Amino acid sequence: MVLGIVMMTAMLPTMYGLNESSKATRDQEDSRRSTSRKQRCHLVAMCAITQGTQSQREQVQNARVYVGRDGKLYITKHPSAGMSPFNGGFYTHPDFPPDNTSGVVTITGEQPPTLRWVFLDANTHEMRWGGRPDSEGHVCGPFDWTKDEQFVKLEGWEGWLAIRLPEDQTRDQADTELGVGDGRDVWRLYFDQHDNGADLPLGTQWMEIRLKRVTAES
Repeated sequence: MVLGIVMMTAMLPTMYGLNESSKATRDQEDSRRSTSRKQRCHLVAMCAITQGTQSQREQVQNARVYVGRDGKLYITKHPSAGMSPFNGGFYTHPDFPPDNTSGVVTITGEQPPTLRWVFLDANTHEMRWGGRPDSEGHVCGPFDWTKDEQFVKLEGWEGWLAIRLPEDQTRDQADTELGVGDGRDVWRLYFDQHDNGADLPLGTQWMEIRLKRVTAES
């Protein structure tokens, strides 16, 4: 018994040192994650080869997410002058506990450039942006990232959709609302909140996608 007590006494400084080292490592990792989450990022759409046609995949794969002047988010490789690249990231949101980073914000194309909330329209399932009053009654999070910190999630999963509504598939509508050529390479960003197809109207083109975070230029 005496020998056991002596051995435990000798081990205590080592155990204390290991605990302190582990705590320092955890604190350092927490600090790194917090800093990374606050970095401004662009969003890039990624899709599997099983999604859509080859032409549709070429339009969406590696295309950036853009902020439209109409308060909506688009995916395209050929943005109009009225579109601005998504440029933001995780941010503290008043709907969630203190010190959270469960909200998402982006800089818009407004003058002067303004930081606005990104949210899911609870009625249409489309992703939108706006001020706090615009987001009331809609889904403002929780947003998060995947374990590898590369992709964005909402409400715990990646239910992102790139869609083209029937009216987007006509030249006149595209010219008027989107301002990009004939609109064949412009997709809207939606989220299938209930994993039931997002109640898309008949004739809608859609693909399941992922949203990759890419560090924004300084």
